[in-house]
Amino acid sequence: MFDNLFIPSQPSLHRRWRLPIFFVGFLLGGIGIFFTSRSTSPEFGQIRGLLDSVRGGDVAVPHESAPVHRPPPVPILHASSTPAPIFTAASVLVKDRVSGAVLFSKDPYAPRSMASITKLMSAIILFDVGPLPMTATATVVSDTVIDTHMYAGDTYTIADLWRSALVGSSNKAILTLVDTLGWSRDLFVNRMNEKAIELGMTSTVFFDPTGLDERNVSTASDIAILLKEALGKQLINETVLLPEYTLYAEERGVTHQFWNTNWLLLQWIPHTFAAVRGGKTGYIPSSGYNFTVEVSNTSGQTLDVVVLGADTHEARFTEARDAAEWVFANFGWPL
Repeated sequence: MFDNLFIPSQPSLHRRWRLPIFFVGFLLGGIGIFFTSRSTSPEFGQIRGLLDSVRGGDVAVPHESAPVHRPPPVPILHASSTPAPIFTAASVLVKDRVSGAVLFSKDPYAPRSMASITKLMSAIILFDVGPLPMTATATVVSDTVIDTHMYAGDTYTIADLWRSALVGSSNKAILTLVDTLGWSRDLFVNRMNEKAIELGMTSTVFFDPTGLDERNVSTASDIAILLKEALGKQLINETVLLPEYTLYAEERGVTHQFWNTNWLLLQWIPHTFAAVRGGKTGYIPSSGYNFTVEVSNTSGQTLDVVVLGADTHEARFTEARDAAEWVFANFGWPL
C-alpha cells in the first residue's frame, strides 16, 4: 500500500558529524602546533614546571631526607681477652656511658639495700625543686641518727649542708636540707619513688632520704641509671668531686674537716684511670659495702661502675677499680 509513498531522505549519521569532527581536529592540531612552538621558550618552561608540581590540588614539595640517627657503637670484647677477676661483692656492674652497653656484670638485678647511695636520689630531688638558697642558713635537725660531722642545734649555710651530705655522707645534713623545703618527709620520699619510676628504675624503692633504712632497696642495674642522672646535674657533679670540706660550728666554736668518702677520687686506692668523674659510697650492716663511680681512661671512654655488698670497706674500691680496669683492657671502642 505504501510502496509508492514518497519519504524525504535524511542525512546519514556520518554526514551529520563530519563538520564538527573536522573542526575539533583542526582546533587540537592548532593547539599542538602552538605548544610545540612555545615549549622551548623560558616562560613556557616556568609555567610547565609549575603545572608539573601540582598533583591533585596539592603543590608537590621536594622531599628532604631525614637525618639518620645511628646508635653509638658498642664496645667489642677482644678475641684475646683475659678472664675477668673474681669479686667478693654480691653484685657488680660495668656499663659503657655512651652506648649504655653492659660490659661486665655479676647478679646485676639482685635487690640489695643501697644505704647512703640513697643520697644521690635525695640530692636529685633537692636540685629539681631548687634553686637552692646556698647562702641561707638552717639549724641541724635533732633526729637521733648516726653522724660524725655535725650536731643538733648547730647552724650552717645550705651550701655547708649540701656539701656535708654529698662529700661526707652526713645523715643529719641531708635530713636538714629536706626539712628546709617545708615538705613532710613522707612527701619527699614519695617524690623520690616517683622519680625512680620516671627514670626507669623499676626495681628501686625508698623509705627514707638518708639510706639508713634497710628497706631502701635497689639493684646494680638501677643504681647505674641513678648515677648517670645525678652526675648529669652540674651542681651534684661538682660537689661529689670535692676531695675535702671544712665546717665551722659557730655555736660551739669548733672547726671540723672531713674527706670525701670516695677513696678512688682521693687516690688512696691506686688506679690507672685518667679521671674519676664522681661517685657515692654507702654502708649499713644489712647492705655490706656499696660504691658507685664513673671513671674514664686516657682515650676518653667512660664507664659507670656499681659494686654492692663487698666484704670490706676497702674491697668496694679495689673491686670497682679492678672491674673497670679489666673492661678497659679487654674491650675495644670502634671509631
